[in-house]
Amino acid sequence: MSRALFLVALLASVLAWLGASTIAASSATAAPERPLRDPFVRPAPPVSAAAAAAAAASEAALPPAPLQLRAVILNGARSVANIDGDIVNAGDRMRDYTVIRIDTQGVLVDRAGKRQLLTINEKDKQ
Repeated sequence: MSRALFLVALLASVLAWLGASTIAASSATAAPERPLRDPFVRPAPPVSAAAAAAAAASEAALPPAPLQLRAVILNGARSVANIDGDIVNAGDRMRDYTVIRIDTQGVLVDRAGKRQLLTINEKDKQ
């Protein structure tokens, strides 16, 4: 009887050891837990669809930031200009603008049918 009891105890301890090692292995390969959040931070208020649409409409109503011509390299039909850090050729599009021409007067751009001549001002060079 003591032999049977010993075998049962041995079997139970082996099964417990196998179960513990399986649990440890599965927890090591499991997905990481979600990061903790600060319980003292107030949650952001929900944004309604109407408020989101109004914000988008107000952004669309704002005029785009003015373009700044930084440099011009004249080479006939292959002239290029640096506008806000972007190198453009005649016919290129940037933001909502299309570059019409690059010449000694400056860079002519078009936006929604309105043309604007960009020039390099002396105060911008300093």
